[in-house]
Amino acid sequence: MSRTPASSLRARALILVTSLLAAATAVIAPVAGLPGTSLPQASAQQRCPAVAVVAARGSGQNTQVIRTTYASGASWTSNGWEGETISAFLRHAEGRYRATHGGNSLMNDVEVIGLEPRYYPAAYPAFDTPAVAVPATLAQAVGLAVQYAVPAVDTARRAGNEFLDSVNVGRAGVMQAINDYEGATGCHPGYVLVGFSQGAMVLLEHEKELARRGQLAGVVYMGNPNTAPGDWSTVGVAGGGAGGILGLLPFNTKTAAATSDRVNYCLPLDGVCDLSIATLRGSEGNGGNHGRYYLAPSQWDNQVSDSFGRFVDQVRYR
Repeated sequence: MSRTPASSLRARALILVTSLLAAATAVIAPVAGLPGTSLPQASAQQRCPAVAVVAARGSGQNTQVIRTTYASGASWTSNGWEGETISAFLRHAEGRYRATHGGNSLMNDVEVIGLEPRYYPAAYPAFDTPAVAVPATLAQAVGLAVQYAVPAVDTARRAGNEFLDSVNVGRAGVMQAINDYEGATGCHPGYVLVGFSQGAMVLLEHEKELARRGQLAGVVYMGNPNTAPGDWSTVGVAGGGAGGILGLLPFNTKTAAATSDRVNYCLPLDGVCDLSIATLRGSEGNGGNHGRYYLAPSQWDNQVSDSFGRFVDQVRYR
């Protein structure tokens, strides 16, 4: 790997952050309600769950829509829109809980509400390599910055607009999805917000509203672009890391936090949630770790799953 001077890397990182901050101004503006939505068809419910997971998948995770029952005795099957990363996390959490709690189930008291496309499209900008949903290397990050910084490139502008439209639909859609769910089922559980990547951005601002309603049971974010520098709740990178690509905005994981029952999972070499020079340099040759969460084992997986289990138990056993 060629060595790039740190000053040059800092300059490139600054270009990326500046460009994304400019693009993100639409993300922090007030949102209106989501038009054109209707109540979902209510499936037969044997009982109301103690906890419901509101799951916001990562950018572009729209192809593996697999309805899943996360515990053998559970009364609920997900709609599949939680996406592959969150699905893997929930399966891990169930297995971990059974292993540490004498075979008892975690997910038999938890319903999973994946945010359907009408509530949150999970679109992402089109890169030269379509399978890459986020900038995983320094070259891709700089390329994305250039795309945002040069609006004359029509394709880049359209891709950026699709991403921001997806975020804004999601921001309006989260509470709409929750209200529709409660209206259709008559259930009013505690909610754990679980978001990966763009999905974490979408969920973050709803913590305070759910806390105001007395229904915020906890939050689990993975690869969160709004990770604030040095956030105490960040697991994975030492000292909370340098912050995500949107972590310097006034709206971030510190300012939006509404509960101490939270985990902000950021793997080392994930430049989306830890935009440091060391991360950019370390990711240059291997693409980084943003796509790794629970799809490949990491040493912090058990810690995060254990925290999720604690959030659920605090509601169902109180």
